[in-house]
Amino acid sequence: MNRAAVRILVVLTLVLGVDYVVWRWFASVNWHVWWIAVPLVLAETYSLVDASLFGITMWRIKERGEPERPAPTATVDVFVCTYNEPVDMVMVTARAAGRITFPHKTWILDDGARAEMHTAADAAGIGYITRSDNWANMARHAKAGNLNNALFATEGEFLLILDADQIPEPTILDRVLGYFNDEGVAVVQTPQFFTNVTDSDPLGSQAPLFYGPIQKGKDGWNAAFFCGSNAVLRREALMQLGIAGYVKQVERSVKSVLRTADTVLKKAREEAKEQGPAVLAALDQVGAAV
Repeated sequence: MNRAAVRILVVLTLVLGVDYVVWRWFASVNWHVWWIAVPLVLAETYSLVDASLFGITMWRIKERGEPERPAPTATVDVFVCTYNEPVDMVMVTARAAGRITFPHKTWILDDGARAEMHTAADAAGIGYITRSDNWANMARHAKAGNLNNALFATEGEFLLILDADQIPEPTILDRVLGYFNDEGVAVVQTPQFFTNVTDSDPLGSQAPLFYGPIQKGKDGWNAAFFCGSNAVLRREALMQLGIAGYVKQVERSVKSVLRTADTVLKKAREEAKEQGPAVLAALDQVGAAV
């Protein structure tokens, strides 16, 4: 998609759209029937705002083209996430994941801890991970918690995340991993296709607009979405996010404790005024240390 052509189209749309909406508000609204006219012009104004935001997204649309060949030494863990989906359905996905041509390790992440799921995975030679007792009395965070648990049980440099009913193409890693030759790439989101949708797709169920122009536009702004599945992520980037989040939480906790300590010391000074200068001096020393 030609970026210059896109920008010309965006500018023309916004110029003509603003001209039209201004004319609508100041020259064409029938105030005698405002209860009909105003909602209509508000809807048209909203459409222009929506078109403006879409235009901003598309302004820096990026076409990456085909990636380089992936590094043959890259290590990959393929995660098939499940909770209570039928075992047979999960195994269809897991076996398809096992047929991915690039060397990898396939894991079933069973958040339902089902014995029959474990048995089926073992029989197929597929790795099985569920949460340990360490998660007892802790917030589980659903699928995110399931993935976090698996992060500490695996070692691959890259992670392909699949839902229980997503059948990957055998060449998915061969086509995607090359993008990670750029050390600045943390995630590659792939499109998904439904097998029960006709080729004409009259309702847009395959989301071609989102997985096409919108994602490409967001990529140009370094803001492409991770949709939660059918994507490959760099483990190091995830771990860096986790460390950054931990540090921020510790910083917030320390600041909260220091604010509480300052309040307690102020109250103690007020109560210690009658205790003499020695007590006040001791409190000042504590305050300086805090």
